[in-house]
Amino acid sequence: MQETVKQNRDKYIGGSDIPIIMNLSPFKSRYDLLLEKAGYKEDTFSGNAFTEYGNVMEEKIRNHINSTRKVPFLEGQKIIERDIIGYRAHTDGETEDEILEIKTTSEIHETLGEYKIYLVQLLFYMLIEEKDRGTLAVYERPNDLSEEFDVSRLHIYEVKAEDWLSLAEEVTEAEKKFIEDLKKVKDNPFIEEAELLPAEIPEIAKNILAFEEQLSLMKKTEERIKSEKARLKAAMERAGVKSWKTPNGYRITLVEDGMDRVEEKTSFDEKNFKSDLPEIYMKYSKTEKKIIKGRAGYVKITAPKESEG
Repeated sequence: MQETVKQNRDKYIGGSDIPIIMNLSPFKSRYDLLLEKAGYKEDTFSGNAFTEYGNVMEEKIRNHINSTRKVPFLEGQKIIERDIIGYRAHTDGETEDEILEIKTTSEIHETLGEYKIYLVQLLFYMLIEEKDRGTLAVYERPNDLSEEFDVSRLHIYEVKAEDWLSLAEEVTEAEKKFIEDLKKVKDNPFIEEAELLPAEIPEIAKNILAFEEQLSLMKKTEERIKSEKARLKAAMERAGVKSWKTPNGYRITLVEDGMDRVEEKTSFDEKNFKSDLPEIYMKYSKTEKKIIKGRAGYVKITAPKESEG
């Protein structure tokens, strides 16, 4: 089925496109996908060792899952033709009322919600196929890419549509907006990415960039001031001037370099204490769980390279 999946990709929205459309993919931007679907850019990715490994393991994982079921999952395909772009669902497995999605990855999480990039693809298939249940099978990929199936590496999650209504709505809205933008791109091959964003985003960004330019000038001025202060300090030291007052009232004072000093600091050598007296260390040690807050999200602004300016 893999060859079928690759055919006419620009004519359909497929499951693997959904994370990109929702800006969840680290591998391709939504704008690049728009250009590909519009026929203005070629998708040059032909696979790598990891995607090939996933293809090899897919059947083995599906066979194992089917060995535990009365009704087996069979690979499925559904195509919906539309005016601008159609939908195509190539599923790793399906039954009359359930979809199977198989993923191999080195990133293993504790909860289903942390697999959002996979979950939205499964929900897309469930929406297209009009099924209320799904199964996400996540296989922990070994470092040596061993193709021997190891059941201990398999993590199975049951997905009910009723539990993910909000996320399914996000998928639907993202598809709708993508199709609207695709029409704009097809109508105007020279459209810029910024023109496809909600109006408030470029407007706010414009204000920030204006401040960024001011900040850049201030930083250059600050460096110049620092350099000139160093020159002034050296000149005052050569002339033996300790302090003087400018005609407009500023007092310029030379603050001389401080003397280096040695400070003693006592610290506890926990590593050696644990090694020399392990029983005492364990007796007075206690384990506590605490929540380490994740890094707060932020907007990162990268200046264009000189060759792009």
